[in-house]
Amino acid sequence: MKAGDLCKVIKKGTHRPCQYGQHVVILKPVNPLKAVMNAPIWWEVLNQTTGKWHHHHRGDLEVVCK
Repeated sequence: MKAGDLCKVIKKGTHRPCQYGQHVVILKPVNPLKAVMNAPIWWEVLNQTTGKWHHHHRGDLEVVCK
């Protein structure tokens, strides 16, 4: 997973309203400590349905297109 990847939300109940099944584009890792991260856990994403950005756990997302 990296910035620019198109992903599908594969987990229900993570946001209100639910984003399950919607597509998001990864913008960047959420990195409050500004440390080097080999495998970020949280991502800042742009939802393609709503046009709004959110934070998602990597387990909530499935890469559709790199």
